[in-house]
Amino acid sequence: MRTLLSISAALLWALLFALSARAYIPPPERIAAAVAEANRSAGRSGVLEVEVALHLGDLEQPVATGELLSDPGGLARLELRGPDGVVERHLLRGGEHLASRDRLALDAPRPFLPPLFLLQAKTGGVLMTSLRILGVSVQDVALGYEGEHDCYVLGGRAPASETALPHPRPALWVDHESLEPVRFDRGDGVRFRLGSFAAFGPVHLPSWIEISDSRGFRARLEILNAQEASTSPESFRRDWLSAP
Repeated sequence: MRTLLSISAALLWALLFALSARAYIPPPERIAAAVAEANRSAGRSGVLEVEVALHLGDLEQPVATGELLSDPGGLARLELRGPDGVVERHLLRGGEHLASRDRLALDAPRPFLPPLFLLQAKTGGVLMTSLRILGVSVQDVALGYEGEHDCYVLGGRAPASETALPHPRPALWVDHESLEPVRFDRGDGVRFRLGSFAAFGPVHLPSWIEISDSRGFRARLEILNAQEASTSPESFRRDWLSAP
């Protein structure tokens, strides 16, 4: 009997140790540095030009195709062209999102442009700065689940009283093993979920990005190809939205 009690106690202590190990959360600076290292290893820490196709809801066929240009310093732009000739442009400068359709400004643009630059940050410091600009409280870190991913949540999770979707706090969800980002919550009801990563030449990116908001809007940005690009800050000027 005493032997059985000893074995049970040993198993209990082993279980408690395993649970405490899984609950360990590294400091946010260490997580950010590891994410930046994963970005560099994936060959995407430079400026990227990405070919995309936009799907709305459950539609199989894309409603538009275009190019996304993303700078690891926190700048991105997206040009979408529909089959009817309509051109829609989106510009992301840190936390500022601007858009136009056929060169006319849009007051309430759809969130078609994800902050892809979070997957390009070369250092932990650059990533932390970009997250702060996007409203993320970077010193708050929690554990969470996103699909099959066990995640570190930079920005923290909502308290139990605020569990209704979408997540009410800006946050970056990072797989705790691969250190690849798998989700970003913008904090205003918009959520970006990243699909499985694929190789586009030397660049590894998610094969698709799912977009949703609190009003039931859903879209998917399918990544068709990607390559490194050379550009300048002028490429992300506001007047690009109304340029011919």
